[in-house]
Amino acid sequence: MIRNLQLITSHSQMKELGSSLKFNILKELIKAPATCQQLSDLFDHSKQKVHYNLTQMVAEDLIEIADSVYNNNREVYYRATAKSYVLDFAIGLETNGRVLDSRAIIGGILEQEHSVSLSKIAAKLIDQSFGMIKGERLLIVSGKFNFPLVEKLLQEAGSRGINTSLIYQDKEHLRAKYEDYSLSAFKADYEEMNRLLKISDVYLNLNGESRSVQLLDPEKIILRNRQLEKSRKIIQEKHIRVAMMPGLLHDTLTEKAIESELQFWQALDIDYPRLCKHTIGICKEYSAKETLEIATGEAILHFEAQRFLAECGSFGSNEFQSPVINLPGGEILIIPKPDSMNGSICADRAFVFGEEILKPHIEIRNSKIISFTAQKGEQLIAKAIADGGEDGDKVALIGLGTNDSISQGDIDNALKHKSSGFLTVFWGDNRSLGGSVAGTQEWFLQVENPIINFQKKKRTP
Repeated sequence: MIRNLQLITSHSQMKELGSSLKFNILKELIKAPATCQQLSDLFDHSKQKVHYNLTQMVAEDLIEIADSVYNNNREVYYRATAKSYVLDFAIGLETNGRVLDSRAIIGGILEQEHSVSLSKIAAKLIDQSFGMIKGERLLIVSGKFNFPLVEKLLQEAGSRGINTSLIYQDKEHLRAKYEDYSLSAFKADYEEMNRLLKISDVYLNLNGESRSVQLLDPEKIILRNRQLEKSRKIIQEKHIRVAMMPGLLHDTLTEKAIESELQFWQALDIDYPRLCKHTIGICKEYSAKETLEIATGEAILHFEAQRFLAECGSFGSNEFQSPVINLPGGEILIIPKPDSMNGSICADRAFVFGEEILKPHIEIRNSKIISFTAQKGEQLIAKAIADGGEDGDKVALIGLGTNDSISQGDIDNALKHKSSGFLTVFWGDNRSLGGSVAGTQEWFLQVENPIINFQKKKRTP
């Protein structure tokens, strides 16, 4: 199967492409497979010379012999090994004489090869997900990685008469803010954020980089928590619609990165009204239950549900509407009753500080972690609990994925917990969802295909 992209990394490959004939042959084979004779006729060279060049290019993995479906067991067809080749430019993409950066190359591959319209997806988010209208204000917080989406959102918002404010903070800015800013400058940064929040109708947080940059200064932690509490009050009083996105885009030119980004955009390109109807339907069914049992291998976890919320990836007026949405959406959010969770849970992985923990096994009593083990990264769990404050060991939330447009396979882990049938256990702060857990460090554990049992609520006589 032809790849989307191949990096030119060796000197010998670059040397091969230094030949104008080989370069032109490669561009032709990107378009369609061809035989040696066809290429000889096209470029007006002898068949022997073209065959010699083809043999060298095959040896350098620039081209390959096509499947028998092309040659019909008669003639040998050659084809390019990728649709685009990248060094400092992209062969196979329309350049218009300019040098393309990584972002432009990835965007070209998505739009030209996979018919993914980034502008249409941004428009769908504004219209269907956020439900914005002319005259409303959108506040976006983003770093470097999600800026491709931000650019499209700014364009679509502007064309609709929606006012937009942008706070840019990438990893470097966050590190400077956490390590170098004075307390007064640190406070002023959050005060500016809250000033913009007060005049906004929708707040979109795309700053996924914040999960991989830790704040260690105890004075700044106290100050940040105070400012975030002010943010929560502003959101509640002003009825601001809050949307977040856990996934991160990347500009790395590798096949895996491009596949991950393709999954990311396809996950956003969904029918939000349909997803909402499906998620609310499941939420209504589950809300008739009260006690849940989650079985993962030999581990069993019991808890009582305090509240069920439908996280549909969009805002609506239904009784289960989550006050905060996490794009792309599709999840039942269950807030456990305080102190009701007991048992143990095991999983293939958990994620703390952006790092993966393998085979975690966690014992829970009265909703608190009492012990844990892991095949890899055990110390990260200990640090997350310690950094989480008084409620750092309390389970904040259980999520059940409902989005059947997202597979459970080899996809971005930030998207997996929306996948239908997927279960996620979260630690952190659930007060914005109506809970009482105030953990200051967010992390989560993922379970694929758990066995979930429910018990109906007992009727009062």
